[in-house]
Amino acid sequence: MLTKKHQRTLSLSILIAVGLYSFIILSADTGKILATMKQLTPVDWLTVLSCSFISYIFRFIRWNNYIRVFQHFIPLKRHFAYYLAGLALTTTPAKAGETVRSLYLIPYQVKISQSLACFFTERLLDVTIMVFIASFLFFTFPDLDKRYAYFILTLALGLLVLLPLLRTQLLLNILKFMISKSNKNKFSQTIEHLIALLQSAYKLLSIKMISQGLFLGLIAWVLNGLVFYLILEQTGFTVELSLALTIYAISILAGAASFIPGGIGATEAVMGLMLISINSEPHIAIAVPILTRLATLWFAVCVGLLANIYLSLNHIQRD
Repeated sequence: MLTKKHQRTLSLSILIAVGLYSFIILSADTGKILATMKQLTPVDWLTVLSCSFISYIFRFIRWNNYIRVFQHFIPLKRHFAYYLAGLALTTTPAKAGETVRSLYLIPYQVKISQSLACFFTERLLDVTIMVFIASFLFFTFPDLDKRYAYFILTLALGLLVLLPLLRTQLLLNILKFMISKSNKNKFSQTIEHLIALLQSAYKLLSIKMISQGLFLGLIAWVLNGLVFYLILEQTGFTVELSLALTIYAISILAGAASFIPGGIGATEAVMGLMLISINSEPHIAIAVPILTRLATLWFAVCVGLLANIYLSLNHIQRD
């Protein structure tokens, strides 16, 4: 169900990534970088890609639990395919393109506001989890670059304000007041959609659902961080797991904060700079971020595209 606009967006992000990665590799010590990349054997690739795919399973379990809160029970195999299909557009800013799965759920009477509330809650908890993991930097980086500390502390304070606020009716009352004082226009319609989303999200922000979501999300993100750790190990640069998870989390948050689609370039740059700061060789600091993103971000895109092809073929067969 990828529209032509989606296809153009995806094609552009792929071209940007290929161009950027090629430029970085060719402008540095190409031989050492390629040699480092070749150190990953087929078994290594199978291992790291398995970690990535298992993380999608845990994310789907969380997503499925959210959808069921609204009393929608979708056939598991098909619902998993819908969820994976959204990964094709994970390179969009804040992964907003993943909301394409909302279109797949409409025939099952899942309201757009409900699926968007699930997506919003997912992203909110993901940021919370990554800030928690990133906070290990205060213990793993004795000679800490203060910019990273300020960045994480700012995000943590923002979450401490936002999460309790979403659990109250205060924000909804403010938005409803804004609607009552505004004329019927595009702005007021946007506010109305936001109110519907927040009302749906409120059901997902109970202590029980937040706890489940954080637990499942933590497993998923640790698996992604483990990919980074394993790639470092196989390229000969050994670090503690906690340090690897910290670097990965900060890099992902920095990429998201850049608002660059998929964090392409920004995530890799921060990851590389942090590796340099712990005395890695330059070719390691270039090769490992690229390999990590291939095994996480771009593997997700490939899985999403395959899921879309599967759904399209399945639709044709049913017709």
